[in-house]
Amino acid sequence: MREERIKKKKRHLNIKRFLIFLFIIVIIFYIIYSICNIKITQIEINGTNMISDLEIIEMAEIKDYPRIFSAKSFGIKNRLKKLDLVNDVKISRDFFGKLTINIDEANVLFYNKSNDKIVLSNKKEIDFNQNYLGVPTLINYVPNDIYNKLIEGLNYVDKDVLKMISEIEYSPFKTKDGDIIDDTRFLLRMNDTNLVYMNTINIKKMNKYIELASAFLATNDESHGILYLDSAIDGSYYFESYESIARAEEEAKKAEEEAEKEKEKEKKDEKPSSN
Repeated sequence: MREERIKKKKRHLNIKRFLIFLFIIVIIFYIIYSICNIKITQIEINGTNMISDLEIIEMAEIKDYPRIFSAKSFGIKNRLKKLDLVNDVKISRDFFGKLTINIDEANVLFYNKSNDKIVLSNKKEIDFNQNYLGVPTLINYVPNDIYNKLIEGLNYVDKDVLKMISEIEYSPFKTKDGDIIDDTRFLLRMNDTNLVYMNTINIKKMNKYIELASAFLATNDESHGILYLDSAIDGSYYFESYESIARAEEEAKKAEEEAEKEKEKEKKDEKPSSN
């Protein structure tokens, strides 16, 4: 009799444990099912400047806010990398339906007037449109090897400084006889009316432009002119104001006129007197 009671008790315990185990399994499957069917409720896009959020969402094919785990990261990355301005993509998601897309966006460096293309920091060239108004304009032809160096160098120039450049002109440094001394030199026309000579070797010096221009304005009434950043000496620069250039030209002109007058006088003095 006692043995029968013990057996019944054991059976009750086994059934109870089985039901608890079954309940836990059901809960686990329900949680997994719920997680798998969570729809995207929020899309966060970081790192973009020129690309619109709508363009990212449409290209990623998540406009209809699908299930968060059905939107495969690999597929989204591959689709977004087809955009010219996208260098790389990183994607993260959480269990609350938030999808985060971090974009490494290429910088717009300048407009190449020769081929009517916008040049990007990743060396891609895209068609010009109204979205790119205000970027620097390269106004003339540049040899391919130096052109690539220009793009690589401008990648290191701060965006705020880049926005201050109006035009870029390829301007090799030549002697009076026409011999080229530096074939990597460029002339930059700035929005504040200053001119800057720089070469691809020293292009990082442009990051000091705002500091130098502010110093000229604070210490010199003749604050606008030509800044030379093409020196081979590290950290070296030279500034020449337009006023000082004009004075030097005026003095040179006067000296030339004086020299001409002196020559004319000497010629008159050399003429024999008539009897």
